[in-house]
Amino acid sequence: MRRDSLRSFFDASPTARLLRSDLAPLVVDFLNQVFKSGDTISLGQTELRSQLSSFQEELHEVEPDVMTGPAERYLAQWVDHGWLSRFLEANSSEPQFQLTRFAEDALRFVESVLSRNNSLVGTESRLRLVIETLEDVVRGASADPERRLEYLREQRRQIDEEIEAIQSGKSVQVYRPSQIRERFQTAIELLRALQSDFRAVEERFQSITRDVQQQQSGGGAARGGILGYALDAEDMLKQQDEGVSFFAFVAFLFSPNQQAALRKTIEEVQQLPALEEQHGSLHRVRSMVPSLLAEADKVMRTTARLSSTLRRLLDVQATEQRIRLTGVLRDIKEAALRLKEEPPEIGVQIATETSLNNPLARAFWKAATEFETESPTENVVDLDKVSELAAKFASLRRLDMRKLRTSIREATFGGGQVTLPEMVTRQNTDEGVVELIGYVQIAHDDGHEIDREQHDVIQIVATADQFAGLRVRVPRVTFTAKARTAGNRPR
Repeated sequence: MRRDSLRSFFDASPTARLLRSDLAPLVVDFLNQVFKSGDTISLGQTELRSQLSSFQEELHEVEPDVMTGPAERYLAQWVDHGWLSRFLEANSSEPQFQLTRFAEDALRFVESVLSRNNSLVGTESRLRLVIETLEDVVRGASADPERRLEYLREQRRQIDEEIEAIQSGKSVQVYRPSQIRERFQTAIELLRALQSDFRAVEERFQSITRDVQQQQSGGGAARGGILGYALDAEDMLKQQDEGVSFFAFVAFLFSPNQQAALRKTIEEVQQLPALEEQHGSLHRVRSMVPSLLAEADKVMRTTARLSSTLRRLLDVQATEQRIRLTGVLRDIKEAALRLKEEPPEIGVQIATETSLNNPLARAFWKAATEFETESPTENVVDLDKVSELAAKFASLRRLDMRKLRTSIREATFGGGQVTLPEMVTRQNTDEGVVELIGYVQIAHDDGHEIDREQHDVIQIVATADQFAGLRVRVPRVTFTAKARTAGNRPR
């Protein structure tokens, strides 16, 4: 059985197909840059195609004969191979793309293999985690009150001993820097695995939704039967292990108290001297709560589509219209089949009448259009001017709208508000007035509050490419946490 499972995996699994592909290093590199290096869960077709074209241009500077086809073809192939999922959002006019669980598994495997050569291999912390998890399983599975009381008394004894030792002046036992880094690395690996597991849960919801929609569009099954299947499937998902775990995760993460405690813990972790060199991992921890909330919201939107399908099934009027339309189409097909055997005679009758012309309807005489002729002159290209303009164009900085939106989400996390001057002061704006314009554009596109009756004066500090600072007078902008954060926006 194990040998058959292995053969099936290597022959049919999209994960194995990705790892064995001739372009595997390039595909894994691109998907990791786009979907895993930042906070992006899904991307629109236009944005993803643009990023893939830029990736190909950079690649062709070194390897001109690799990935020479159009970006659209590669995206379509990756969807067919099961590495990308393509879907339509309710508030978007173009297809959206995201990683599948197979691509997540491949990226996680490659990252774990490569990180073993560059990161700390934490054996002691993992052993402790295994032991504590096993002890928690045994403790949580036991219904014996005496065993639970024995465990609580032992915990109280250990806590009392530690309190007494501290009060008596003994030194506090703390982790060594290597132990801190080892445990921190273990937590980061668990966080990466958690973020990639969302695709499997979401695809399970999508599978149920597709089955319900197929039964509804087929027209053969009764409405009550389709509704019963959909309700049973949703209940079954909530009762399965992954469904129970996901809804418990949502309840835990959306708790304000748990969010506050987690946020405090993250702030304290960032202050540890032993972790000051872990820049990438610390950034992942800082964005952990918004990222997990976005992932959970994405899965919940999938369940909302299932609920929407159920509501359409309950709409009697829509069901009757669908039945009538099915009957009309069936009658048309039957009539077409009858006419195929005995085609009717079709003729054309042309009715002619005397035409009447009005002589006064003729247009007045108008002189022919004359064109001025000029002799062409030679155009002389000023190469120095072209070089100067090219240098100025190359020195332009790209304004990262996604980074600005991330800063706004972090500043308004928890339901707070922040004004534009406070935002500029907090983020220490280094792009000058261009970044200020970016914040105003985001406020307009995402529905933040803009009061044109009141104004603020913002001081832009002089930078290396600016001779002096600027004082800019703008309408009062207030960023709120409830503004929309999806749709087609400039990036």
